[in-house]
Amino acid sequence: MNQAEIKRRQAQEVSNILALVIICMAGHLVGEKGITYTAVAAECCLLVWTAVCGELSDGLGRLLRARRNKGQYRNIVRMRGTALAVQAALGAAGSAALFFGADWIGEGIFNIPCSVLILKVLSPAVLLRSLTCAVTGYFQGEGAELPRAVAGIMRQLFILGFGLLFCKILGDYGQKVSGLLRQENYAAMYSGVGIALAVCLADFFILLFLVIIFKGSRRNERKLRQEGMYSADSRWDCVRFLCMGRWPQAVSSFMTVFPMVSGLLLFGWKAREGTAEITVYGLYAGKYLVVCGVLVCVISLLLLPVVGRIFLCFRRNENRFAKTVFMSGVHAGLVYGIFLTVYVGVMGGRIADILSKENGETVKQMLQGGACVILFAGLSLYFGRFLHTAGKRYPVLAALCLANVVYFAAAVLLSEAGILSLVYGGAAGMFVLCILLGVFSFRQMWVKADWLSLLIVPLGAGAAAGGVCALMGLAPLGDPVMLPLAFAVSGAVYWGLLLALRNFKEQELEVIPGGRLIGALGQRLRFYS
Repeated sequence: MNQAEIKRRQAQEVSNILALVIICMAGHLVGEKGITYTAVAAECCLLVWTAVCGELSDGLGRLLRARRNKGQYRNIVRMRGTALAVQAALGAAGSAALFFGADWIGEGIFNIPCSVLILKVLSPAVLLRSLTCAVTGYFQGEGAELPRAVAGIMRQLFILGFGLLFCKILGDYGQKVSGLLRQENYAAMYSGVGIALAVCLADFFILLFLVIIFKGSRRNERKLRQEGMYSADSRWDCVRFLCMGRWPQAVSSFMTVFPMVSGLLLFGWKAREGTAEITVYGLYAGKYLVVCGVLVCVISLLLLPVVGRIFLCFRRNENRFAKTVFMSGVHAGLVYGIFLTVYVGVMGGRIADILSKENGETVKQMLQGGACVILFAGLSLYFGRFLHTAGKRYPVLAALCLANVVYFAAAVLLSEAGILSLVYGGAAGMFVLCILLGVFSFRQMWVKADWLSLLIVPLGAGAAAGGVCALMGLAPLGDPVMLPLAFAVSGAVYWGLLLALRNFKEQELEVIPGGRLIGALGQRLRFYS
């Protein structure tokens, strides 16, 4: 993992954060019911898109780089053309299946009829994303990570702009339809259609943007094709290499998406008991998952350079220092994750009041019951990315499969708890995933952990920070003032205790994000020499 790839992955995390913020904003435009209707369509499209072109960009990029290093420029052209044709066919098939099967999916499988029209409008996104992945894979094969990074951020900005426009236009139309038919669900449904239309338009313009860059990058291609060796790969070879090179990562991506779909499937059938269930799932998807997802992305963003540093040490034959860097990343993930988990768990009521005035108690229960997902998911991403970069793809796949089984079993056993069954099931599944990936990672590095400094001390500091948050939460201050104030004060207590107890070694401070700032502060306070 070179610096360009690290920057691209960090940009991808920023894009994910923007996407989650947009979901939260959309919740205020379309309402909780609209979020549920849109979630059915979005998760079905995401599942099909993952099956069609999961990890295509990275897999195609590796194949093209290998051929470029060998001077096989004609093979590059054939591989690129084959990938584009195959993905166009698969993407078109996936879009057609979603469009013509929308009635069966929305009404028959999920039991949410208002999602049918949204799914039909959103279905072309599978084809557009498939073509986009093929083009970005070409850029990665050239060693250019910037186009994919820029495209990811631009996509979210397009969705935001078009989403605000079409939600307003179609939402007003839906209000009129609801008034005529005396059925309030049409307003939320047509607002969801506006979001789906915004996503499709954003994907179209991103594809157009990438194609323009692609055309401009082909000026020297004729010369390279003349200088390259004779093409040896047939079309069938290209398809075979493309499938074999990416199937473990593609299946892993599929297993990452599957819990969301299975959870919605379980909960969708309970919607027969009344529309209140539809509203509750909108709170789960549009509030709880957004808060946890944003914080998990922040942790992943901070730990990405650590993963790159590990493999930089391996390339330099600095194996002992690589172990130090690895443990520093684990320590940093625990420290950041514990604090954010404690903060969200204790201040869940305040956060819920800002996110939803009418259903604040439900959101509060979700945040307090499932805040631990932030810690487990952040560490799981760190371990999983390390194993994936090390080439250990099958352990990651096995861990994901087992975690999915635990999630589904827990959600079914706790189904009487309503929406909290998905929260507790997600926490249980993520805990299992974190433990398994952690065991595989520790065995790969052959390191032993000092659990006192690694876990016990941060837990104690987190308990103190949680006590500070609980006391400050009793103050009669408004939520917009109290939340950042409690974050700052409890954060100061948390980090102050860690510094006073010399929880970080000086070598770790040179590696972890923000470590130098922490070290400078520790030296000023005379905790470090």
